[in-house]
Parts: sequence; structure tokens; C-alpha cells
Amino acid sequence: MIRKALILFFWSVLLIAWLILSAFVSSKYQSIVVKNIDINIVEDNHHLFITKSEINSLLSSLGIVKNVTPKKEIDFSYIERKLHNHPAINSAQVYFNNKGDLELDIKKRTPIARFISPSIEKNFYIDDLGYPMPLSNSYVCRVPIFSGMIDIPKGLNFNRLDSLHRSVLFQKIYKMSKIINNDSFLKSQIVQIHINNNGYFDLIPRIGNQKILFGLAENMENKFKKIKLFYSNGPQSKELNNYDTLNVMYKNQIICSKRN
Repeated sequence: MIRKALILFFWSVLLIAWLILSAFVSSKYQSIVVKNIDINIVEDNHHLFITKSEINSLLSSLGIVKNVTPKKEIDFSYIERKLHNHPAINSAQVYFNNKGDLELDIKKRTPIARFISPSIEKNFYIDDLGYPMPLSNSYVCRVPIFSGMIDIPKGLNFNRLDSLHRSVLFQKIYKMSKIINNDSFLKSQIVQIHINNNGYFDLIPRIGNQKILFGLAENMENKFKKIKLFYSNGPQSKELNNYDTLNVMYKNQIICSKRN
């Protein structure tokens, strides 16, 4: 009888001790706050559509502040969704690292072209995946500018590939933008591409006061090779302004026209 009472007493004490310890640990956990927030820009493209400071401000608007916010209130999925909704962010991963700090891996979107139009709502960038990006009030990206006869749908959706992406003309613009951005010479030399009523493309160079007659967006690689050949092996820089047009429309030909 005494032995059973002792055993019961022992287990009662053990249970009470466990409850007290659990309450202490739980209370301790509730009081643990985020000590540090580390923001990593993955494969940084150096475009300033969003900065670490702005990301910190976005976190603050979500109630996440270091040395203030309890860890228990951190919802990784919620933060990632909010970050991904930003037009300059391609992806976001949020987690605690092995030091217990809140860590964010952010990959920014990379614009490759800009569309300009008299209608404000039809002025935007496209990124390297073909998605439209809104303009920024604080940053202008130096990418090729497309203007002219471009049929841009009303109510453009910046979060999905809609009728713009299904357009044959847009596919050609997207391909041309990729070619230009993947070539350091073309990226620095081609400033603007204007699309005429007949569908012909005219290119405006950075160096040289002439118009490049590109024609239809066909055989683009060969036409760009001829453009590079002209500017690399053609007239000297000081003589470039003597030419008003450079025509690369025809196969195996580079036709130059001098000013009167």
C-alpha cells in the first residue's frame, strides 16, 4: 500500500514538474523575438526597381521588425506571397537560418525592353520571361525602347501572360529584345526601335545620327550581324554622321546613304 502511494506520489511530482517546465519553455519561446533580418539579392541584376531598404519597409508594413516581432508570429508563406506581389520581384524564399535570424532570398525581375505610347497605361517594360512590368516612379532602366504601331490591349494584366503575349508582333519584339540584350555591343548601341505602319522596323543607334532600316522582323540574327559589321569595320566614328540611313533589309547587302 505504501509502495503504491510512493509510486503515485512520484508520478504526480514528475507530472507537475513537466507542466511547470513546459509552461516555462512556452513562455520563454513566446518572448523570443527576431534579432536580425538578412536580405540576400540572388543573382543581382543591379536594377533598382526595388532595394533592400524598400524590402525592409515592406516587412515593417507587415509588422515584421527586428528586436520587436516575436518569432512565433512569423508566417513564411504569407511573407513570400506579399513579396512576390511586388512588380519588381520574381521570387522570394523566407526562412530562419542556423543562427535563428530571419533570412530572405530575393530574386529580382530583369527588364529587357520598354514600350512607349501616348497612352500612359500603355507604357511599360517586359522582363526576360516576357511578362509586362509597370514603370517605376524612382528608377529608369536603360533598355531598348519600342514605339510606333504596337497593338497593346486595354487593361493590361501585369501578373499573367494575356493577349499581348499571344500576339505575333509581340513575339517578334520579345525575340529582338533578347538578341539585343544578350549582345554587349548591340545593347550599348541600339537605343530605340520604331515600328512603322507597314510593319517595318527602324532602329535608332546611340552613336551615329542615322536611321537603320531593318525591315520586317525576319532573319534578325543575320541583319544584326550586318549592323555590327558596319559599326565595327565601316566608317570611323567621326564620319558616321555623314550617313543618314543604313539599310540591312536585303540579303548579303549593306546599303548606306550619305547626307546631301
